[in-house]
Amino acid sequence: MSSYVVQTHEARTWSFAGSPEAKCIVFVVAVSLLAIVPAFVFGVPSNRDLSNHFRFALPFYDAIAAGNFYPGWLAESNHGYGDPSFRFYPPALYYLLALFRFITGEWYVATLLTYAVVSVAGGLGVFFWARSTLPSSQAMWASILYAVAPYHLNQLYQATLLAEWAGAAVLPFVFGFLERVCAHGRRRDIAGFAGCYALLVLTHLPLTVIGSLALLVYALVRMEAGRRMRTLLKLAGGIALGLCASSIFWVTMVSEMRWIGINTIDRDASVDYRLNFVLSTFSPDNLNVWWMNILLLMTVLLAAPIPLLLRRSVSGDQRFLRGVVVLTAFALFMTLPLSRPVWNVLSVLQQTQFPWRWLALVSMGLALLTAAALPLLEQTNGVLARARRMMILGAMSVAIVFTVSHVVREAKFLPRNEFENTLSAVRGTPSVNYWFPIWASSSAKRMADEVEAAGRPVVVQSWSPERRVFQVPAGAATEARVRAFYYPHWTARSGEKLLSTRADRDGALVISLPSDATTVELAFNEPPRSRMSSWASLAGFMFIGVLAVPFPWRQKR
Repeated sequence: MSSYVVQTHEARTWSFAGSPEAKCIVFVVAVSLLAIVPAFVFGVPSNRDLSNHFRFALPFYDAIAAGNFYPGWLAESNHGYGDPSFRFYPPALYYLLALFRFITGEWYVATLLTYAVVSVAGGLGVFFWARSTLPSSQAMWASILYAVAPYHLNQLYQATLLAEWAGAAVLPFVFGFLERVCAHGRRRDIAGFAGCYALLVLTHLPLTVIGSLALLVYALVRMEAGRRMRTLLKLAGGIALGLCASSIFWVTMVSEMRWIGINTIDRDASVDYRLNFVLSTFSPDNLNVWWMNILLLMTVLLAAPIPLLLRRSVSGDQRFLRGVVVLTAFALFMTLPLSRPVWNVLSVLQQTQFPWRWLALVSMGLALLTAAALPLLEQTNGVLARARRMMILGAMSVAIVFTVSHVVREAKFLPRNEFENTLSAVRGTPSVNYWFPIWASSSAKRMADEVEAAGRPVVVQSWSPERRVFQVPAGAATEARVRAFYYPHWTARSGEKLLSTRADRDGALVISLPSDATTVELAFNEPPRSRMSSWASLAGFMFIGVLAVPFPWRQKR
């Protein structure tokens, strides 16, 4: 029996290139690329968040090019005062942007190539998840429906939620591997689950929080009764391994959250979760919710075939479909005001800001269920059946036409010249108020020079993002004000002597100077936990790689 299984697997492997499944995958890739053709034709979609992303991406690439592969301080923002956003925002998307910037030598093409990779990854992720139990043709349709889902395209074309869009390309792989752990529990399934979960953490924090809660709900439905404890331990091990692999990011973030404002400086009421539940208002005064109401309606129209599942049996594992139904219903519930008690209790969920982010999971779940229902459209005959079929296809057509004409066509596109001008203008601009240190002010005093020393002249010898050196001649003991926000990791030395530092009233870094002539070396030094978490991440990914490698002796046995 085992010999037959091995031979069958080998036959499938060798014949894959010409199989219907391979053709479906090619079609998924083609449709995923087709979804971003407007960006290649008209330019990079733009919104306010585009500037926020490239305020981060440009100095991140500069640091990597200078040999600092994981920078800790964004020095050029806030007119030179900097901010610690590198420490709190997941870096995976920016590594991908930096990679294509290095390959192409320009940001415009690098950005479009990044969009292409993310779009294809999202399509393949949904195909991978659906293919766990559905036939390849239905998995293909799930990917296509996800590619044209209103909220999914809105992430790119209207909102420019690039990191969330990238996270939404990783999350289906996490669900796909969870499905395989529940069904088989093999080492490579656990490795895939851990690796994809680590990548999700390194891509987008709000979607990690949302996705983790959704994974728990989905796993409770999908675990088989006789193997629940064993499966739960494997999934817990995969989560722990994923957290270990991503610890280079989250250990620093968790340790230093108390040092940043998180919307307490120049508070922005629009990101308050209490104001962003779908269907909480129908007034265009709250533009976010008004627009999300429309996107939810169009998403429901796109999923018009799903009621057919209630009346007929379908191919695939019924437990799988039940799991997707529960997941989708839970995700939809979390977008609505009815879920407010849950949000009020879970403070970590509140930091995701927008309950409508759960529409990303609603889009995935409805895409899978709609794909499972599509074959049922052809299994009905008669006048009423044909009328029902026309109504369903008409509803889906309305959703697709609306998405193309309003979500995609009405996007603001930046051609190459405008895009480059936008990138030039973004350098040095104020950062998002979330990343201000709690002692800093968004209206810090403008400084003409890098250092001011109360009447004592200053000669700057070198000035880089994380290391600055300047000389001050002899004079009265005083303090030097540096054009940088104070942060506990800044250390100032004069030779072997450590100089005291503090935050000025507006948060600027102030250094105590002795009366004699001195050369001050100011450096941003990572704490020991940063080095430890770096080694832990390396060990985590290495262990994941070991789990994923098949051992010949196991196959023979």
